[in-house]
Amino acid sequence: MKYDFTKKRGLKRVSILMAFMILCLAGCGKGSSKKEEGSTGSGINLSYQENGDVLTAKQGQSVKLGNDLKKNDIPASTEKEEEAFKKATANLAFKLMKALSAKEGGKNIMISPDSIITALAMTQNGAKGATLEEMLGILGAGMTLEEYNKALSGYNNMLSSLSGVKFVAANSIWIRNTPQLQINKDFIQTNIDYYDANVFLADFDDKTVNDINTWVNDNTQGMIEKLFDTIDDDHMMYLINALSFEAQWAEQYDEYQVAEDCTFTNSEGEEQKVTMLCETMKGLIKLNGGLGFSKSYEGEQYSFVALLPPEGMSVDEYLAGITGEDFLAAWSDKDFDPDLITRLPEFKYDYDTSLKDVLKELGMAGAFEKDADFSGMCDPNLMNLWIGDVIHKTHIELDRNGTKAAAVTAVIMCGEAMAMEEPEKIYITLDRPFVYAIVDNTTGLPVFLGSVNSIE
Repeated sequence: MKYDFTKKRGLKRVSILMAFMILCLAGCGKGSSKKEEGSTGSGINLSYQENGDVLTAKQGQSVKLGNDLKKNDIPASTEKEEEAFKKATANLAFKLMKALSAKEGGKNIMISPDSIITALAMTQNGAKGATLEEMLGILGAGMTLEEYNKALSGYNNMLSSLSGVKFVAANSIWIRNTPQLQINKDFIQTNIDYYDANVFLADFDDKTVNDINTWVNDNTQGMIEKLFDTIDDDHMMYLINALSFEAQWAEQYDEYQVAEDCTFTNSEGEEQKVTMLCETMKGLIKLNGGLGFSKSYEGEQYSFVALLPPEGMSVDEYLAGITGEDFLAAWSDKDFDPDLITRLPEFKYDYDTSLKDVLKELGMAGAFEKDADFSGMCDPNLMNLWIGDVIHKTHIELDRNGTKAAAVTAVIMCGEAMAMEEPEKIYITLDRPFVYAIVDNTTGLPVFLGSVNSIE
C-alpha cells in the first residue's frame, strides 16, 4: 500500500503522531570518532552579511538570519522510503515510551514522536562520521540522511494538510552571537529546505530566554508557555521544534453520554473522582493481551486511540511487550463485529523530561560526548560542539468536545572554543644597513629600489 506523505489520508492512514496519544490514557489507565581534517564545506560566519557589514545582535535583540537563503524544492520520497520511515518512527516511539515509563514509575507521560524526531533530524544534518551514523541508526534504522530528510519532510507536510483539525508546526535554530561559531551554510540551507527552519542570532542573555519562550508560546498556541529559565555559558545553539494540535470529535458526546462523579483507580490503587464519556462503537483493537478502541476527530483524518492493559498488568509491563510495528499491525486489523461499550475519562496534564539518558541508552551516547563530530554544523577548528541535552515538554486536554495537545523539543548544543595557536613572533629591527623598495601593488615591481647603509 502506498503511503504518499505528500497527499491527504483517510481514516485508515491516520498519522503515527495521534496514535501515540494512546499512551496518555494508558498512563492513567487501570489495572566516538576523530574529526575529519580540512574544510567542512562552504562555511560562513552568520555574524556577517555578504556585503561585509558586521551583523551583530544588539543587546536585548535577536536577529533573524538567512534571509538570503531561499527554500529549494526537494524531491518526494519513494514508497519504499516512506515504509522504512514509518516502521523506524513507530519502533523508536515505543522504545522511548517504554524507557520513560520505566523511569517515571507510574506518572502520567506523553511524548510527541514527531516533535522529537524533527528536532533531532535538524541536528543530525550537522553531524558527520560516526556521530551521524549513530544518530541516523536510531532515527532512520538503515535509511540514508537524504532519504530520512525527504520522508520526514513529506510526513510533516502531510500532517499539516489533513482536514478537520488545527495542526501547526514550526522549527527554529538559535545561535549564540560569538565570532568563533562559524556556521556551515549548507547545514542552514538543508534545514530551511526540509524543515522551514527560522534562524536567529542572539546574545544568549535574559532577553534571548524571553525571545525563545515567546516563540514557544506562540507556536504551541499558548499551551506551553516556557521552555527555559536561564541559558548556560556553554550553550552555543538550540534546535527547537514546536507543534500544536486542536480538534473536535467527529461525533460529539451528548449530555446523556457524560457521566459525572465516576471512579478511576490510579496506579497506586487510590480511587479518584472523574467525568466519564460513554459511547457504543465498533472497531475493537487487540494488542498484547489488551483491548482498545479509536474515536475519530472532525474530518476523519485523525483519531484518538485508547488501549487498556489486561487486568493486573501495569502499563510498564504492558508496554514491554509492544513494538511500533505491533501497534501498526493492530491498528490496521480492527475487529468490527462486536459492539464496544466505551468509557473514556476527561483528563488534562503537562509533562516534561530530559531525553538525554534515554537516547544514550538507545545507542546515541556518542552525540553527547565532547568528541562528537558535528563538523557539518560549524568549523570544528574554532568551536567544538556536542549535544548537551534534549528537552521535551508536552501538554494535553481531552474532554467531551475534543482534544488539544502541544509539544516542544529542544536540542541543546554545547560547545567550547578550540585553543588557538599563537602565531610565531618575529622581531625585525632596522638598526643596521638594509635594502628597501617602492613597488606598484598590481605587479609588485619596484618603482624605486635602494639600500640604506648609513643614515645622516
